[in-house]
Amino acid sequence: MSIEQSLTGIGDSCVITRDFTRYDHGYQDKALKYIDYLGALSLALRKFSEYSRTMLASQQLYIYAKWLARYTAYWPELDQLVDRLENSFDEVDQSYVASQSAVDGSWGWQYNEFHHKFDATIVRLHELASEGRAPRYPLHFLEPIATASAMRSYLEKLLVSDIAATGRNQRDEFGSVICCLAQLCFKPSLRRYAQEHVRGIDLDQSYVDAFREFLDEIQNPETGYWGPWYVSDGKTHRYDDLSYTFHIVSYRKGRVGHWSDIIRTTLESRQLEYPQGWLSRREFNNHNNYDVAKIFRYGWPHMQSAERALAREQIAEMLDWCVGHSLRRDGSFVPDSHFYNSLESCYYFGVSFLDEVGYFQPSKRFWTQQKFPYAPVLQSRIWRKLDEFDAENPSVIAAKWKIGSDATWISASPINREGLSRMPLLSGDDCATTEEREFEFILRPNNDG
Repeated sequence: MSIEQSLTGIGDSCVITRDFTRYDHGYQDKALKYIDYLGALSLALRKFSEYSRTMLASQQLYIYAKWLARYTAYWPELDQLVDRLENSFDEVDQSYVASQSAVDGSWGWQYNEFHHKFDATIVRLHELASEGRAPRYPLHFLEPIATASAMRSYLEKLLVSDIAATGRNQRDEFGSVICCLAQLCFKPSLRRYAQEHVRGIDLDQSYVDAFREFLDEIQNPETGYWGPWYVSDGKTHRYDDLSYTFHIVSYRKGRVGHWSDIIRTTLESRQLEYPQGWLSRREFNNHNNYDVAKIFRYGWPHMQSAERALAREQIAEMLDWCVGHSLRRDGSFVPDSHFYNSLESCYYFGVSFLDEVGYFQPSKRFWTQQKFPYAPVLQSRIWRKLDEFDAENPSVIAAKWKIGSDATWISASPINREGLSRMPLLSGDDCATTEEREFEFILRPNNDG
């Protein structure tokens, strides 16, 4: 099979949509119906979050159902899962999801898919590592990637999707497994913890080297990006993906090749839709902005002066959008159920972007010497809003860590009281999210596809 150069722009979706329709001729109408309905259910989940009710089981079921609707054409399975999700709203005590399963060692109680279990487990391993506690049970569910050879074989199978034959787009699961493995292999503290305390994976140096070699092999030498591959009509198409590239660059601390290509591709894709570009429904998005800012941070030493000037301009524009549109005056973030799986994750990525560009900490402002006098006020307001959520929610814990512990005392300081009275009204106060269908750019491609 020949490998085609990465497609660009909205046409990228054409191979995916065409092959899903080959698998199921009614795919587009069915997918839109489920995505619309899951959007309505996400509003119910958001209400529970606003009242601080812990909905860990419901959130896992929602993530699972959303994945099925976006990345598969498995409608009977999705029907059953939607029923489970609706019934879960009546389940008052969902705290069991925070405990480890004695059956397979994961924290993915409501999941059947490996990548979902892995993602849920990584979050808990970080917590256990910080507490110095070992998991109670062996992580038997890691068997598909337990050794270097098994891991390599598993990743090679996930790399290339054949949607017309399987009805399954493997982009999300491949990306999730890459992200989780990158944390285990490239985060020194988590790696040491796993080597000492986690039973179920042989995480020695040869394992780490094998994973690094695999990542190097699948990097696009022309664009510097990483992404999923698709086989269609006897050809293999490789797609550039912002999320994949961010995670690999981030967890490898910028120690990757082809930096000049990565910088050029990132700057050139600023007007494209996610996952190839920065935009979500033709607007900025804190999640994507965070990814771009992190790539710029690690790429800064490799940039030419003209590239730095353009990057500064783009970061300033993203920051203006975040503070003036995404962030409300009271410190809350405008919900975006089209993009986030929970209200808590919406806050996490808003805080992550502000932290990455140094809005709260001058020492992190790699791109500017500008001062932000109202930053302490917004820092305090966001912290108070985070306090309204379940304190045990992983996204809330991570957001508080990123926003900084000094936010807890800022609210009592003179600058806060003065800032509250002088701070101009933010345009985000009256913002409402657009009610466009999720992934409309995939389900309704242009005529070039």
